[in-house]
Amino acid sequence: MSFKPDRLVRRVSVFCGAIAFLCLFSVSAFAQSVTPETSQPIDATGGFLQREGAEPKFEGASKLSSAARMALTQGRISSVPHFSGSFESQEKAYPFTMVGAKPQSNATTQIPVQIIPISLFFEEFVDEHGAPIVLDPGAIVPRVQASPNFHDAQYATGTTQFADAVQRAQFDAIAAKDWHTLLKAPKILKPLRIAVPRGDARVYRNPSTGVVYAIVDTDFFLSQLNTIIQMANLSPDALAIALTSNVFLAPQKDIKKCCVLGFHTSFDVGEMAQIRFVQTFIWASWVDQGILGPGLADVTPMSHEISEWMNNPFGTNAVPAWQVPNSTGCQSNLETGDPLALMPDAGYPVLIDGFTYHPQNQVLMQWFQRGATSDAFEGAFSFPDQSIMTSPSQACPAR
Repeated sequence: MSFKPDRLVRRVSVFCGAIAFLCLFSVSAFAQSVTPETSQPIDATGGFLQREGAEPKFEGASKLSSAARMALTQGRISSVPHFSGSFESQEKAYPFTMVGAKPQSNATTQIPVQIIPISLFFEEFVDEHGAPIVLDPGAIVPRVQASPNFHDAQYATGTTQFADAVQRAQFDAIAAKDWHTLLKAPKILKPLRIAVPRGDARVYRNPSTGVVYAIVDTDFFLSQLNTIIQMANLSPDALAIALTSNVFLAPQKDIKKCCVLGFHTSFDVGEMAQIRFVQTFIWASWVDQGILGPGLADVTPMSHEISEWMNNPFGTNAVPAWQVPNSTGCQSNLETGDPLALMPDAGYPVLIDGFTYHPQNQVLMQWFQRGATSDAFEGAFSFPDQSIMTSPSQACPAR
């Protein structure tokens, strides 16, 4: 899906200047005082969001300048490690750039990760004891660190991290035996807090489970993220991830237009000796079990965005226009998670240290190529669950 905000400004400590990639809005103070006009969360029994028409949504687009795009084609950018290739579909070549080293190289690439935990304090809402409500990801950071995104588990393509297992399935026909694209153990940056004023969010609570979650106005959240990225010391050679917990976005906090759970993007952060520096960035929310159905939970959004980032780090990879399954939407970008996001079995259960995670199944590049057969692992079009997609993408209907 297209990523609509226009600009987001940030600073990198080793480079000068501020670079825009998301909408810049006025920033409210990080005040934490509770106003007298407060209310308790809205009661929302299990399945409430689905009954109201909410759906899981994800965003992704490049915010690179035209100069950075040119530098990318000329091999003059400094960012996360990446390689280029192309595939052919219907007698047309489609170039792509992906994270890591070429599959034939037999190299193991390890990418640093920086995680910014972001809590949200809601000035309008209090709990049953009158205490302020704060959605803080601090308690789940260890779970995130131990998740399949960063820890090994067993897959049909070997024991490795989730996104690497998907990539090895995708390039099975040409990948060398020891080729891997791995994420290093995340470095947890200083936690930050956003104060959400009255009118910019709706907070809900499941009375049966006690789980609390919020729908936050998209523009407000992005304006705050703008400030946070200015404050953070991010490294262009690392994947930066902003982490929230049970925070969902919707325009004007409209439940009917909910719920964006994550996005990935890239943007310029400077230039030196004709080398353009590019930051890749993800926001993803942890989701407690049961809020959006049994198959979407915990790290589903983060795994969705990490695999899409790995396959399309700079948002520049175009593919033949494809019909979004279970939707009337049409896309023409190489977004490997979006085709399965609306499917009830999108999550793939992975057990690590007694906890069952739900990273999202991905379609493989062969799905976009639209060939009758796939040269991926065991002829798959999706992975790890090869049964979830057994044929290639469908062309968008003529308009």
